[in-house]
Amino acid sequence: MNDTQTEFSEDLAENVRRIRECMQHTDDLIFVDRELATGKPIKIAYLQGLTDDRRLEYLLAHAREFGNGDFAFGDDGWRKSIQQGAESLAAGQALLLFADPPGAAAIDLLGVQLRNVEEPSSESTVKGPRSGFTESLTNNLALVRYYCPSHQLKIESCKIGRLSPTPLAVLSVGGITNPSILKEVHRRIDEITADFIVGSNAIEEWIADHRGTMFPMVESTERPDRVVGALMDGRIAIIVQGTPFVILLPFVFLQAFQVGEDYFWNFYIGSLLRMLRIFCGLVGLLLPGFYVATVTYHHELVPTALLQSIAAAKEPVPFPAVVESFAMMFAFEIMREAGIRMPKQIGQAVSIVGALILGQAAVEAGIVSPIMVIVAALTGICTFTLPPNAMNYAIRLLQFGMTFLASLLGYVGLVAGIIGLLVYLASLRSFGIPYLGPAAPLNAQELTDVIVRRPIPWDSKRPTLFRALNPYRFRGGDK
Repeated sequence: MNDTQTEFSEDLAENVRRIRECMQHTDDLIFVDRELATGKPIKIAYLQGLTDDRRLEYLLAHAREFGNGDFAFGDDGWRKSIQQGAESLAAGQALLLFADPPGAAAIDLLGVQLRNVEEPSSESTVKGPRSGFTESLTNNLALVRYYCPSHQLKIESCKIGRLSPTPLAVLSVGGITNPSILKEVHRRIDEITADFIVGSNAIEEWIADHRGTMFPMVESTERPDRVVGALMDGRIAIIVQGTPFVILLPFVFLQAFQVGEDYFWNFYIGSLLRMLRIFCGLVGLLLPGFYVATVTYHHELVPTALLQSIAAAKEPVPFPAVVESFAMMFAFEIMREAGIRMPKQIGQAVSIVGALILGQAAVEAGIVSPIMVIVAALTGICTFTLPPNAMNYAIRLLQFGMTFLASLLGYVGLVAGIIGLLVYLASLRSFGIPYLGPAAPLNAQELTDVIVRRPIPWDSKRPTLFRALNPYRFRGGDK
């Protein structure tokens, strides 16, 4: 990529030629001739379809009122080189090309039609705010400001991408966010050398501590109230233009089982729902492997009546339990993915009916046992209770590994898999924060608050994991 800058000349025709060349002679680049009140000619350039029609019409009608080229544009609005002017055009700005002095003034006329604020589809809620982020960086920042009208909220903007600069904003709260973590975030963002950033996921992979892991190293959310809650805990948010998903960091494992709605219910209900999600996560991870290990190696642990029922159900099935398990889990994942990709009106109905028909047909054909269908269905339902984030997919993938280990060594293999997983998770870090915190290293008080939701008047302290400068949300309420 050529990084040399070509300055504007005093010849408007030459400037137009150079801009067209820099913009690859694109057909949607429009130039309009106008004159100033002094009689000097100027050129107005814009990209058709990217600018707001009413504001563009006003600009064209009042162009002669701008006077000299240095008229109130300042350093932020004045472009000295052809390349700077081309970047402004691509960002939805109009250029006023002047010959004396040579240069261009950039005026923001971006008018792309975007969707309005809606309820986030990936984080539905029964009780709580229903506003969700959109693809507009400006609108998303305004939403955060609306939910957090604090003068200490700090927004730092930059652009990433050498070929196509993508605007993003780093959000923190002065007096709460630890400066060392914020500095590390900026350092990693500055090291991104990509030509183009597709969305927030690309930022996640660039700045993550461990790029080769299936576990999420940062959190993504569409909910502004969740972003504000994270900022008040001392965490950092990154908002990228063109995506409704906001990155929150640092991120630890147990946060994957928390949802913002927990704090809009009574603390008993919120605690029960949170513990239910953790339990369902364990069931989704271990139940298929536990079943395979039990029916393959550990018959003595099963009550006689139940063992006879299992044996009778498996008698017509020609495959071992591990093959049954893999087949049903794989089929369930196919139906889940098909239900997501199909049109919303029929996707859910097709996936449910398909599961019922396929399960019944497989049992009648003697391919799988009825108990295996129950185990697969219960496992799938448990994973549905988890928030739809990357941790959900990681648990579903690990089901296969745990089941395979259980088929080799029974309960010993299952326990070995659990220990190996815990050791691996303990080795991970998210911006220097232990991934298993506050369980490892153990902080009993904060671990209790992660598993259950403490009453808000008792929750006066911020999590020490994120090293917030001010450890207290308020004084005098901790009990």
